Amino acid sequence: MTFAGILAFFGLAVVTMDVLGGVIAISVMLRGGTVRHLLAFVGGYTVIIVAATLILQPLLALLNRWLRPVLESNDAIGVVELVVGLALAAFSVHQFRSASRPPTPHGRLEQRATPKALATAPLVLAGVGFSATALADPGFAIAVGMASQEPHLLRHVALLVLWNLVYQLPLVAVLVAALFGTHELLVTRVMELVGPRRRALQTALAVLLALASLAVLGDGLFALLSEHVPWLRQLLLLR
Repeated sequence: MTFAGILAFFGLAVVTMDVLGGVIAISVMLRGGTVRHLLAFVGGYTVIIVAATLILQPLLALLNRWLRPVLESNDAIGVVELVVGLALAAFSVHQFRSASRPPTPHGRLEQRATPKALATAPLVLAGVGFSATALADPGFAIAVGMASQEPHLLRHVALLVLWNLVYQLPLVAVLVAALFGTHELLVTRVMELVGPRRRALQTALAVLLALASLAVLGDGLFALLSEHVPWLRQLLLLR
């Protein structure tokens, strides 16, 4: 994989990062859960993700053969980029509107979390259910497809493992904090940092989405009007 391909690959994990796992993990720990409960939750999630990855590999290889004419067409990928750019613009508008609204009062995390009586089996099932958030994320399928372009098996597996660690970084951070007994300090610091700066952070995200939308729309339009190879095609082919 080229350096640009690696940046695109892990950039996708950062952009699509799933924060819900971290929120659930914090809720479990604050309601009296132990590291064992958290590992059960992560285990249920991991089993499904590994199985889905193994299934997706041959399916994506088959689709790759079917969609090869599309992937080799600058115009087709350029149109896809226009659609993606418009979607990013819509997300940007949504974030601007969300940042302009006053914050909604919430209770403490432990008051809105799981019941106090925690058992291991339900948390395994919760992890299995939580895996649906990744399976429904197009970024996951794209990441599996990108990693499949790497012919070396060990590198292929390492790329997928590292991608998922970045993708679920909030969950991983809570798990590591719980292992060292510092999860309560972590959640306190995060709430102190994010709470008062919610509007500023959402506005910054909206600006980034707007800039990304302009860049992707411009690249797609440029590809349609010239011989330029679209960024998305370069990303998919790891060039």
